This record gives sequence, structure tokens and C-alpha cells, in this order.
Amino acid sequence: MKKLIAAAVAAAVIAPASVMAAGPTLYGKIHTSVDYKDNNGSSQGQTKYKEFGLNSSSSRIGVKGSEDLGNGMKVGYLIEWSVSMDGDSGDLGQRNRAITLSGDWGTALAGRWDTPFKTVGRKLDLFGDQIGDTRNLSKFATTDNRANNVLAYVTPNMSGFSATVAYVFDAGTCSDGVGGAACTGDNSDAAAWSFNAIYNNGPIFVALGYVDYADGDATQGGTPSLGRSSSDAWRLGGAYTFGDFKVVASYSDFNDQNLTNGLDQEMWTLGGSYKMGNNTIKFQYSDLDDSGNGAKDGADMWSLGLDHKMSKRTTVYAAYATTDNDANSARDSWSGGHDGEGAPSAGDDADVFSVGIIHKF
Repeated sequence: MKKLIAAAVAAAVIAPASVMAAGPTLYGKIHTSVDYKDNNGSSQGQTKYKEFGLNSSSSRIGVKGSEDLGNGMKVGYLIEWSVSMDGDSGDLGQRNRAITLSGDWGTALAGRWDTPFKTVGRKLDLFGDQIGDTRNLSKFATTDNRANNVLAYVTPNMSGFSATVAYVFDAGTCSDGVGGAACTGDNSDAAAWSFNAIYNNGPIFVALGYVDYADGDATQGGTPSLGRSSSDAWRLGGAYTFGDFKVVASYSDFNDQNLTNGLDQEMWTLGGSYKMGNNTIKFQYSDLDDSGNGAKDGADMWSLGLDHKMSKRTTVYAAYATTDNDANSARDSWSGGHDGEGAPSAGDDADVFSVGIIHKF
């Protein structure tokens, strides 16, 4: 009897400790596919690419957890790395990672994270990380980024409404629009900020996102980078689900992208899906317009796919996507979140067929 009482007392003391700390939890996503790509290049131009290949698409592994601090406060963490399932690139590349502090007032986040502008696009893409991903057209150096040095605040969910605002220190835009050692510390005042506002309630989803990259007093090797611009972009979109049908639409307005004056383009996307048991048929069309003054740098892309859920964690799919480039555009149908090998030359179209499997754990 004394042993039973002692065991009961020990359980009463130990149990709260297990509730107070959640994690660490290992998780991941494996996404591989066999793709047939055709960039419609000529062999004389040495840009011809027409072959099958095995690809790994945004596969990742991560660890996350949290601890209850009491009084409604909680500290959490997430650290995520990319994994090359086909072996063509290195493992453990940096993906999202942050420490968070949350309570009834919302969540504060510090680390490397997707900008709120990018998050809106990810929630409105029926082909995310597959061929036909909208980032094949919308990706600039100053949009749809996962940024370093992020400090963000996320509001609590208020009857379906939430918002996020993020500031990026040393945004790294001074040298080439992408970043580098010369773009950090006292060498650059370059910074960025982004926000989104999302309403997600029942069948209705509506989202607005904005991002701004400011070159500030950036220098390159001690020389001011004169003549550069700041870049900003707006994105508005929504989705509506009725029964087994879902429609999505979005509009993006890009201004002075890559810190280049006059690189202004607009893009709109329309898509739909229909669910039949474990199968989902989906279609999506995107159009990126010309930046003007005869630049002929626009493109349009359409995608068709079939997803089949084998379980809650495993999906197999087949998809086809094609991009029609204007004379001075060289965008493909497969590099956004997928694989960038075999990009077309300017003016060439890009066709791809893909069969893949996605497993989450």
C-alpha cells in the first residue's frame, strides 16, 4: 500500500511537468517526382533541354516544440532544413526557423521566415511546390521571399480575422537584389517590411499582402549605389469553397522589382478544383503582363493536375504545365518550389509533365 501511495504522489508531481513542455517533435515532408521537361530550345542555340529526370521538391525536415511559461504565456521554436531526396544538391539548407513568444495578445517571432506577402501567395496556389507553381511567374528577388533577420508580430485569431506585420533588418538588397556579405551591418541601411491581413471563416478566404524593399544608403565596395529604387508589391486574393468545388483568384501588382526603376508588372491568377472522394482535379491559369515600353517580358502559364490521397499523410499526383513566353521572357513551368534545371531561352516556351508522391510525417 505504501508503494502504491508513493507511486500516486510521484505521478501527480511528474504529470504537470509533461504538460508544461511540448516537444521536441520531429516532422518533415518528402516530395519527389519524375518530370519530363521540354524547354523548346534549338540544338543550334545550345539551350535545348528535353528529357526525363528525378526531382526533389521542397523536401524538408524539422524540429519544433514549446513550453508553457504560465499566466497564458508560451515560448515556442521551429527549426527547418531542406533535404535533397534526389541527391543533386546539398542537405540541410536553411528554411524557416524562429523562436516565438505568444499569449492572449498574439505571437512575436524572431528568425528566418516567409514574408507575410509570400504567405498570401502560398495560401492561394493550387499547385504549390508542384510544376505550375505561380512563383514561376511571380518570383523576383524582392518578392515571395523567405527573409533573414525577421522580427514579426501575428495577431490572435479574431472570428476568422488575423494579421501579420514583419520587419527585415539588413535586407541584403544592395549588391545584386539578392544579397551578400557587402549588404550587411554598417555597409547598408537596406531594410524591408511586409504585412498581410487574412479573413478565413467557413467557405470564405480573403487575403491582402504588401511588401516593400528599400535600398536606403546601400553601398557597393564603399561606393553609393546611386540610381537604384525601392521595390514594393501588393497582392489581393480570395478563395470560395462550395461543396466539392473550390475557386481561387489573385491579383499582384509589382513596382520597380529587383530595385530596378520601371520594372513594373501585374499578374493575375484564376483556378479551380473539384474533389471526388480521394481524388482532386484542378486547373490554374496565370498571366504576367509586359512591363511596358515594348519590353516584351510577359508570360502566361496554365496547369492541369490530378491529386489522389492514399492516406491523410500520403498523396500521389500527375500534372502538366506550360508557359508561353514573350520575346524577352525566359520563365519556365517548374522552378518555383520545384526544380530549376533546363530553363528556356528568351522567347521559348516551357512544357513539363510530372508524376510525383508527397509524404508528410
